[in-house]
Order: sequence, then structure tokens, then C-alpha cells
Amino acid sequence: MKLTSKEKMIELCAGQLAAYNKGDIDQFVTYYHPEVEAYRLQNNEVLFKGIDALKNLYTTRFRENPELFCELKSRVVLEHSVLDEEWVTGVVNQSAPAHLVAIYKFKDDLIHSIWFTY
Repeated sequence: MKLTSKEKMIELCAGQLAAYNKGDIDQFVTYYHPEVEAYRLQNNEVLFKGIDALKNLYTTRFRENPELFCELKSRVVLEHSVLDEEWVTGVVNQSAPAHLVAIYKFKDDLIHSIWFTY
């Protein structure tokens, strides 16, 4: 299996973040592998599996939170993964920003796995 270059990993993470902040679901999903999986790191809970599930979840999230914005605070690029520290604001009924870390892994030059921890 071909490894994703560090430059490509950074490009994918930056691109999906820009699309997220625009609420552009069609652009957002282009950064993800068809078999994308997401988990909550604290309890290994599966948040979604597959591109259709990702698209459904984020379509709703973007529609229900028109002021949604994710500010990148720091990024660590490792050999096979990227760790982004983020502050998310604009979530309806959430008074304070959400502070979280997203850990991205890659396959076929796309984001394949994400672990979220807060």
C-alpha cells in the first residue's frame, strides 16, 4: 500500500477544514475515502462509517448550524497521521466553544479514519 505523503496529508486536512468552514458539503466529502470511518476516542464509539453516512451527518450539521466554524489551533504531522487541535464555535445551543483534537489517518490519498477526542 502506497503511503500518503506529508504534503498530501496537510493538503487534505486543510482542504476539508476550509470546506467545513464554508458549509460546502459537496466539496467537504471530496477529501474523504468512500470507506471513511469516524470514532470517539474516549470510548471507541463509532460515529459513522462510509461516505454516505458522513455526508448525511454533515449535511444536517451544516444546515442546523449556519454559523459553524472550526478554528485550527495547532497541527502535528506525523509519518502516517495528522493531529489537529481545534476550537469549534457556532453550534446552536452551545454557549462555549468545543475544544477537541481530531486525528486523521489516510488511505489511497484520502482521509480514511478520524478519531475525535474532547
